[in-house]
Amino acid sequence: MDIATASPPYKVIQSYAANELKKSMGGNAVICRLIDMAANQSGIDHRFIVIQDGDENSTEKFFTRGGNHFSPDTKTRMEEYEKWSVELTKNAVKDLGEKNKIDFSSIDRLITISCTGFFAPGLDYELIKEFKISPNVKRTNIGFMGCAAALVGVNSVWEAMKQNDNENVLMVSVELCSLHLQTEPTRDNILANMIFADGAAAALFSKRTSLEKRLEIQFAESFLFENSAKFMGWKIGNNGFEMMLSSELPKIILNSAAPKAKEILKQKGFDVSQIKHWALHPGGRAILDSLQNGLNLSDEQLKPSREVLRNFGNLSSVSILFVLKNVIDNQSFQKDEFCCAIAFGPGLTMELVLFKVV
Repeated sequence: MDIATASPPYKVIQSYAANELKKSMGGNAVICRLIDMAANQSGIDHRFIVIQDGDENSTEKFFTRGGNHFSPDTKTRMEEYEKWSVELTKNAVKDLGEKNKIDFSSIDRLITISCTGFFAPGLDYELIKEFKISPNVKRTNIGFMGCAAALVGVNSVWEAMKQNDNENVLMVSVELCSLHLQTEPTRDNILANMIFADGAAAALFSKRTSLEKRLEIQFAESFLFENSAKFMGWKIGNNGFEMMLSSELPKIILNSAAPKAKEILKQKGFDVSQIKHWALHPGGRAILDSLQNGLNLSDEQLKPSREVLRNFGNLSSVSILFVLKNVIDNQSFQKDEFCCAIAFGPGLTMELVLFKVV
């Protein structure tokens, strides 16, 4: 497996984002304190977004008209989604192709992933056309499964390669969370606006292509926590998509998800202490703290996840691929070491994938 990523051109500093959110939410003293608290506790220095609102010098704003806050309808937001999702995924796939000298006509399966927008024909069509992928390529689209979706994709890769281990699989994920800014001054909106960001990633899974560092999927598991739908949700509104994030999530991850992850690994014959490398979804600083404490991991093992959070924010489904790329690019691999990836999605669901260095 190898991964390439792409980020949009507009970099927003967390302090600037907080000040802009205060203005759009009305400047109430209590709301301002909540925004500052969310910004200061996020573990994020800066993020990248597809809208110019984060650029202090820009005169064009997506969410401002005539100096006043403006909330575009869902159609307008989806038009921006179509434009930027195509551009970013093409950039990621092009980078991956050049790095690995991919013959795109040899791609047998194409998996596209996103939960922040829709259009049809979609990303698969655009990528097939751009890179001259075979019109016979098997296609799968994974939509609206939140931050866990890329590991759902890896699970699909694993299932496909168990049936035919000679398949070349291209998996692409893109999320444009900034297009769904909501300014009703609620806790959920404040948290979402202060942590989510935009980006894309492309991953190649192959036994036919020579990759410098090889992570081979050992197994992929999913788990749905009972009576947990209220803790994370994602609805389509008239003015973009509306996020629901419970303040209970870090506690649930510490008390329920971490023990379940240990149990899954134990059932497969592994102890946490046997796993050197970890790719944990950077949903926020408190989420990573809960995983670190619940799994008894070192600061070094959390470094890839915390670096991605600090420099890119929470990219929803794309985040785990950014973290895996960080692990692949920066960790010192030894043959037969293991890397465990964990992410969470609405449900509440947990996706866990174990890789082996080969």
